[in-house]
Amino acid sequence: MVNFNGQLLQDCPESFALLQRAAFYSDGLFETVRAFNGQIPFWSLHWDRFSTGLKVLGFEVPSHWTTDYFEKALIQISPPNARIRLTAWRSPGGFYLPTDNSPLFLVTTEPLKSSLFEWDTSGLEVSICETVRLPLDSLSGIKMLNGARYVAAAREALARGMDDVILLNAHERVSETSNSNIMWLNGEIVFVPHSFEGQIKGTLLNILCNLLRKEGWEVREKPAFVEDLLGADELLLTNAIGGIRWVRKLDETVYKHEKGLQFSNLLANHLLAKLAEKR
Repeated sequence: MVNFNGQLLQDCPESFALLQRAAFYSDGLFETVRAFNGQIPFWSLHWDRFSTGLKVLGFEVPSHWTTDYFEKALIQISPPNARIRLTAWRSPGGFYLPTDNSPLFLVTTEPLKSSLFEWDTSGLEVSICETVRLPLDSLSGIKMLNGARYVAAAREALARGMDDVILLNAHERVSETSNSNIMWLNGEIVFVPHSFEGQIKGTLLNILCNLLRKEGWEVREKPAFVEDLLGADELLLTNAIGGIRWVRKLDETVYKHEKGLQFSNLLANHLLAKLAEKR
């Protein structure tokens, strides 16, 4: 017998039983992607990260779980412009040691109004997260179901009246925010945190860095501390849903945004070109 939220049942509801390892152990991962006008133009990068995560977590991936299979599955139920989440978790069985390594999946969608990334003219106000430090290990960079640290960071930002907080890792180096990757500019040089600082390996950041290099910008990876951000000319946040957002203020430091707007226009043109390819 089980007590399910105050209701006594002989067994767990079947739908919940299938979610056992996701609920009990956060034993899975997810991808959040954006659809534009019925297309998912950057799906290949998301699939690379998702499929790599499945392997790292030791899933026995079915042969039909291919990039084409999931692209069709996502588009099939998605509104033309939408936020789409693909979640995968291990099948029921076992305790910490699973008895079945085959994965299950769920696709959910949320409609969006815009068919393009939009530039926020007001900018964001952020601070350094005080309550969370990110670990560095073999699971860093995967979008794990266990988002407790990011939930705590988002709650801290709300409690402090901030739009977001910047997360440091266990070595007090800059990693990411509660929902975005970070880049900053000094003069004509674009900086991003070193690739192994505990952050999610961002698809949009990857796209933007490649675009900037093609345009002749110097993009450097750098192990960074808070002081590096405080001394920057511009501070930008990137993610697959919001595109590029600029930070107006980090604590008492105020930033410009001219180059950030230029980068946003570059990204917008790239998106339009990608959408035109599949027409």
